[in-house]
Amino acid sequence: MSAIRTLRAVLIALESLVGLSLLTLVILTLLGYITLAVVEGNSMEPTLQTGDLVIVLKRVATSDVSVGDVVVYRRGSTLIIHRVVMIEGSTFITKGDNNWVVDPPVNSEAVIGKVLEIGGRPLKVPLVGYLTLLLRYSITSLTYLPVDRNL
Repeated sequence: MSAIRTLRAVLIALESLVGLSLLTLVILTLLGYITLAVVEGNSMEPTLQTGDLVIVLKRVATSDVSVGDVVVYRRGSTLIIHRVVMIEGSTFITKGDNNWVVDPPVNSEAVIGKVLEIGGRPLKVPLVGYLTLLLRYSITSLTYLPVDRNL
């Protein structure tokens, strides 16, 4: 019986930790310190894969971004998650880990933030982002469904 009580105590502690972590994520998101991003595409493989969820630190000064950091930036209406390979003043040169060539230069104003890392590796939650990708593509694909105009 003591093993069952210990297991229950561990499960309760784990549930509390997960709940507290989720609450912290929600509060930090609402306050504008972080945002969540879903990886789509293979340009950052094997580091990040489609469906990975990453935490993006939004209020990051340009001076806090270093070569090797993974950043999220806006190019037109697209968000891109790539690694910084060179810094030239307030301009970043980025490249996907799985790409052969670097991206066009990125002005620091286009950078949304940098991906949270632990021990030099991006913190990611695998597969969780597939839910949002499924919803996004399900909704956009509705526009391509045939419609019966006689109704």
